[in-house]
Amino acid sequence: MTILIMLLIVLVLLAAGIPIAFALGITAVLFLVLLTDLPLSLMLQQLYLGINSFPLLAIPLFILAGSLMNMGGMSLRLINFALSIIGTIRGSLAYVNVLTSVFFGAITGTSAAASAAVGQIMIPAMIEKKYDRGFAAATTSAGSTLGILIPPSVPLILYGSIAGISVADLFITGIFIGLAVAIGYVVAAYFMTKGQNYEMETQKFSFKLVFEKFVAAIPALLIPIIIMGGILSGIVTPTESAAIAVLVGIIVGFVYKELTIKKLIESLIDSVRNTALVMFIVATATILGFSFSALGIGEQMIAPFMNFADNPIIIMFMASFILLIGGFIFDGTVMVVVLVPLFLPIVAATTIDPIQFAMIVIIVWGIGQQTPPVASGLYITTAIAKVSMLTASKYNIWYILVLIIALIAMIFIPNIMLYLPRLIIE
Repeated sequence: MTILIMLLIVLVLLAAGIPIAFALGITAVLFLVLLTDLPLSLMLQQLYLGINSFPLLAIPLFILAGSLMNMGGMSLRLINFALSIIGTIRGSLAYVNVLTSVFFGAITGTSAAASAAVGQIMIPAMIEKKYDRGFAAATTSAGSTLGILIPPSVPLILYGSIAGISVADLFITGIFIGLAVAIGYVVAAYFMTKGQNYEMETQKFSFKLVFEKFVAAIPALLIPIIIMGGILSGIVTPTESAAIAVLVGIIVGFVYKELTIKKLIESLIDSVRNTALVMFIVATATILGFSFSALGIGEQMIAPFMNFADNPIIIMFMASFILLIGGFIFDGTVMVVVLVPLFLPIVAATTIDPIQFAMIVIIVWGIGQQTPPVASGLYITTAIAKVSMLTASKYNIWYILVLIIALIAMIFIPNIMLYLPRLIIE
């Protein structure tokens, strides 16, 4: 009953227009003050401890790196490279959109940055070629989800910090799962564009053009290679690789002659703003998670699951259902910080692979980004496309289906889904 009342208060505060970070913090402090005798100083300590983590230092650095790369003209060169490869195929702009999202996801680490950067270029281009506005918005929004699966994924860093799992192992796994989802998106886009009279690029395919665009995009393409190469070789940690990504982003931006001092300052301001938003949510969500522990809510939620300790598939289905509900209501950051710690003891007490459960959580996070009322990906792309969320959703449902299939596969056939990542990790 307590958790339902807490949830109701959070929803009322959100409906009243209170920012989610404040809604979480107010609810947690209110119940801790009313139902416990814990001092306020302890609550302030939890607020600090929630963000006092070395792995979390990678988050502002990767956010800054993504902003620098967007300001530095990398997104346009990546799109031109993708267009040179598959631009002459019917419905190609949808495939280019997904392919660019793979590239950009491997640079920025966040879905919001990917949807904004790719959307500002690809959505107008798709509309110009007579693609439906809703389809353009849905494809870009779905592609942005690859930013949380493919490293350097900020959500994977956050999860690794909370769950105590190697971020490098999560990155390796995210590469393969992200590429599998991307292939699923391309298949979905193929069936949605089949039979449609969408215009194609007039320029014919040529290896010379591909080579020219590839050379122009080399600095941008090298960034994920540098990041992952450094991590896999053990030369740098994910946090140190984030710092390198910032340095490379600055150098590449000046090499392209598109990153000016003014744009550099804008990137710093934008990154500080976005980092403050994410970290404040993490801090207040930590207090809410602490309140769950102090009020015994965690034990109440875990008890029903332990009845199925010998059947991990049922546990994962139940956990996925609860996380999906949480994803429909809250931002993914809140879902991971508040709900995931409740499930970690269950995962430890069963035969569930921690990496498998991590991927389940991140895929659910991706589904939440595409489904109202949160739908952070759709909010950005529908605004760019100037189309209603309902219109975009009729296309987006097919991309969500790809994520649901990936979720089911991760639950039922983890040995297949994680085969290649395990080979590299081990």
